Amino acid sequence: MRQRAPLTSRVMPPLTSLDRAVARIVARWPDVVAVPEAKDREALAMEMLLRVTRWSWTDVKLSRVMSAAVAVFDADRRDRPDLAPVRAFYREETGLTDSPTFLKGMVEIYLESFDPGSPHTTMLADALSRRRSDFDRRSAALLEALPDLFAPARAPGAVAEVMLAAEDPYAALKALGFRSPHAMGLARCAHRDFLRLLAPKLRDADARRQLFAWLAPSRNSVLQAGAGLAVEALLRAWGDRMPPDEVRGEITEFVVSVYNDPRTHQGGIWSAFDATLKAIFLRWLTKQDMLFFCDMVTATQTSHMWAPRRNFWLGLYEDGRIDEAWVAFGSSARDYAQRNLLRSGATDINRRFGRQHDRGGSTSLLIMRIGNKIVVDGCHSYRTHIFRRDDPDAPALYGQHYYCDRIMRRSRNAKSHSSIPAWADWVTRNV
Repeated sequence: MRQRAPLTSRVMPPLTSLDRAVARIVARWPDVVAVPEAKDREALAMEMLLRVTRWSWTDVKLSRVMSAAVAVFDADRRDRPDLAPVRAFYREETGLTDSPTFLKGMVEIYLESFDPGSPHTTMLADALSRRRSDFDRRSAALLEALPDLFAPARAPGAVAEVMLAAEDPYAALKALGFRSPHAMGLARCAHRDFLRLLAPKLRDADARRQLFAWLAPSRNSVLQAGAGLAVEALLRAWGDRMPPDEVRGEITEFVVSVYNDPRTHQGGIWSAFDATLKAIFLRWLTKQDMLFFCDMVTATQTSHMWAPRRNFWLGLYEDGRIDEAWVAFGSSARDYAQRNLLRSGATDINRRFGRQHDRGGSTSLLIMRIGNKIVVDGCHSYRTHIFRRDDPDAPALYGQHYYCDRIMRRSRNAKSHSSIPAWADWVTRNV
C-alpha cells in the first residue's frame, strides 16, 4: 500500500475546544471511548468500509473511528473478506499515526479481539510492536509488565503468570489496563493457562481464594465463558476424596451462589459439565444439605433423641446409601440457616432450600432418595415417612414449597422416633 501521511494528522477536521477536552479525558480515562452495542456494529463496520474505499473523512471524529474498530475486529466480523480493506486501513494507520489515542485504542482492540491462531491478531501484533516506542504512559506500562504482549503464542502464558502472582487476579489485570478482563480475548485465552498453573494448588485455601476472586470479583462481574472448566478443576483437585466439611461447604456455597444449583438449573455451566465431576459435586451437595438440616436441628432442639437420629442418617450417607437430599426449612429455621449456616452473602436462600409451610412453619423437612425410595424425616416429633419413588403421592425433591401435614396424610408407611433402635431397624428394613 502506498505511503501516506497518517489519517489522524492529515484529513481529520480541526479540533474544536470541546474536541480537545474530550481528547484530554480519553487520554486520562481510556474507557470513555464507548464500546458500541451489538445492534450498531454492522452499520459502523459498513460505514468504515465506505469511507476507506472512497477515502472520505468529512465530519468524522476519532472516537467514531475507534468505535468502528471494535466492530470490525469483533468475533462476527474480523475474518469477513469484504472487510479486508478496513482491516488493512487500521493496520496501515497504526504504522503511521501520530495520535497516542489511536495507538492506545488499537492496543485495546488487540487485547479484546485476541485469538492466537487468527491472522488479524498476528497483523495487529506486528503493527503495534513496531510502534512500542510511541505508546502513551499506560500502554507503555502494560508492555513493560508483559514484554511478550505482542508475541501471540506466548502472550496468554505471560498474562497467566501475572494472574498467578496476584491475590486478586481480576484486579491485577484491571490495574494493567484490561478494561473488562472477563470479556477480553487475551484474558480469556490466559484463563486456561491460569487454571493449568493453579490447578495443582486448589486444595489450598489461598489458591481457592485466588480462583474465587477471578471468577466472581463482584456480584455484577461473574466469569461465564470458561467458568465450567474452572469449577471442574476445583472438583478434580479432590478426586474421589470428600473434602473436610468446612472446605466442602465453602466450595459448594460459592459455586451454587454464583453458577446456580445443578439440581434445579440445567443450563449455564452445567449444560456441558463433565458428567463424572458433576456426580461428585451432587454427592457433595447431598451431604451439605444433610448437614444443614442436622446442624439446624442440633442448634434449635434439645431432645436427647436427636443425636442418635443425626448419627444414623449421616452414617447411612457415609455408607453410600443416600443418593440425594433436599431440605425444606420452616420459617424460623430459615432465619437460623441464613444467619448461621450460609457463609456466602450472595447465596439466595429461596433458591438454595425449599420452604415448609404447614404448622406455622415450625417444622422443617429432610427429603432423601435412597435407591427407589423417597424418605422424609422432620424435626421435633414429626414421624419418618417412606414412599416408593414411583408413588404419585411421594414428594418430589428440589421443590420450592412443601406441606408436612399433606405428606403425613398421604403416607402409608411411617414410624415415630419413640424407640430409636426400633426406628433405625424399621428404616433399614424399608429402604
